[in-house]
Amino acid sequence: MGKAGEYLKSAIASIRNNKGRSLLTMLGIIIGIASVLTILVIGDGLKATANGQFEDMDVLTIDVSIDESKTDKCFTPENMAAVERSMGNIYGFGPSVNMFGTSDGKKDSYSLYFTGVSDVKRFTTGNKIVHGRYFTRDDVDECNYVCVISQGAAVALFGYEEAVGETFEATVGEKTKEFTVVGIREDTSMDKAYAGQYGNDPIFMPDIPYTVVPDMCDKDVNNMFTSASAYVHKDNKDEAQAKIKSVVENVMGLRGESAIKVKSTEGMDTVSETILDVITSVVSLIASISLLVGGIGVMNIMTVSVTERTREIGIRKSLGARTSSILTQFLAEASILTSIGGIIGIILGLLFAKLACMVAGFGFVVNPFLIAGVVAISTGIGLFFGIYPARRAAKLNPIDALRSE
Repeated sequence: MGKAGEYLKSAIASIRNNKGRSLLTMLGIIIGIASVLTILVIGDGLKATANGQFEDMDVLTIDVSIDESKTDKCFTPENMAAVERSMGNIYGFGPSVNMFGTSDGKKDSYSLYFTGVSDVKRFTTGNKIVHGRYFTRDDVDECNYVCVISQGAAVALFGYEEAVGETFEATVGEKTKEFTVVGIREDTSMDKAYAGQYGNDPIFMPDIPYTVVPDMCDKDVNNMFTSASAYVHKDNKDEAQAKIKSVVENVMGLRGESAIKVKSTEGMDTVSETILDVITSVVSLIASISLLVGGIGVMNIMTVSVTERTREIGIRKSLGARTSSILTQFLAEASILTSIGGIIGIILGLLFAKLACMVAGFGFVVNPFLIAGVVAISTGIGLFFGIYPARRAAKLNPIDALRSE
């Protein structure tokens, strides 16, 4: 321990005597570690947030589509209701269809992205009603021009949030119809993104009964929908998925024609996590280039240090210092520099990641093994890139070193 202490004291003294050079040496390591750690922590936070959202989804969907190349049949309100009755263990079965429109608010005109759905859409995540109600099955069956809008849309269209009962005119193509607001739902991240993305022309996304869409677009409600979704509790997911294809085939009269395709949201959390892992890895690899640059900087500075201290090395070797002692001292200097840079980089990386997660609304997740790995990497960089200058110093001939000016 005595020799090790001497090596550390000597290395620390050398670093103190060259503060400016030492700081510049650490800068590359600090930037590299901070960049990589920030990206990895944000990636972990994003994955945790995404997985949490999937876990919070009590109601999932099973998407059923008709292969139009094998039949010209479509889902009608009657046979969708028949599928609901035959399944028994689902909340409902209905299509999702979109149409664009425009409307004039209190101060400006706005774009509307209508989503025509069944009344059971109210069970899904992102439909937390804060005022009023969601539209009902009667609204769907009677093709009532009612809608559920977001809090932001209510404020933009009417000037205040509790706008239940208010009406507005929306134009789709050449047709203009009056819609009545029956419910205000909580703003989602998508609402906020669309509301702020287009500056003076934000897009709002009202939910309306799906029967309104064909009526608004002058289309036949019985000859429009080739896909629909079953809304089911996650505990009944497997049972419903195993049953729904045969039920739809029987109701539609398509038994044996292979015209029905079923797609589930099952595994979407795994797919999302895999995609996020790939993105995080690629970006981290790019950020790691700064670590390589930092390591090369350590090697350059240590090489310069060996050149400047050639005479000192010669004196030490002539007094009996062994080659291993010189090697250890220079490696200690490189390790200390990169370790300090690594610690500073970790602190900055965690601060940046915390701020980014707060702004983006992600969870802040810190993996202790990740921190340990970053420390090991920073120390390893010091050892790896410090080997060349350390070996060069250790192999100096003492006579040649003493002759150096």
